[in-house]
Amino acid sequence: MKTLLKIALVVLLLFISCQKKELDSKTAENMIIKKYKYPSAIDFEVFCSDPIHARRMLESGLEEKGLVKIMKTREFKDRDKPLIEFTALSKNFLLETTLEEREYKIQKVKIGTKKFDKIIQIAAETNDNRIAVAEYNVKYDMNAFGVLWPGLPAEKKEKAYFTFSDNGWQLIEKKDAELMMLKKITEK
Repeated sequence: MKTLLKIALVVLLLFISCQKKELDSKTAENMIIKKYKYPSAIDFEVFCSDPIHARRMLESGLEEKGLVKIMKTREFKDRDKPLIEFTALSKNFLLETTLEEREYKIQKVKIGTKKFDKIIQIAAETNDNRIAVAEYNVKYDMNAFGVLWPGLPAEKKEKAYFTFSDNGWQLIEKKDAELMMLKKITEK
């Protein structure tokens, strides 16, 4: 009886390992979120001493909302002061800056969040189902500083490339997937 059970177990394992695996949307979603670290902040560099950036801040209404103070006229004694100063209301939107960025009066501002939405479709790219492409949606949730980047879409379609190996499905770069597909074509 024990031998029969062991044989059945070995046959079952062989059967499972010989099956072609298909990439399911839950696996693809988890790998995409982990690799690209969704949700992630969308940042924008504000050059605080640049008159063009100051004008953009004025035109976007951020000063009226109390998020920034803009120095409209500058005297000689104020030449080293930035044209744009961020208020206490904007504190939650400010991101960390390096020493070099602070030296050049550059402030990174969080203008929104990039979030994974859903998998649209998964397609096998090779006959042996070893390479798959997952098409998915990403949503952009903008905050008050989002006006600094006009034209950013509310959502966008992206693609992720996967390959199946002995270790299961792995997320790979587009260029690697293209090389693998080219190799398959040239082997024929």
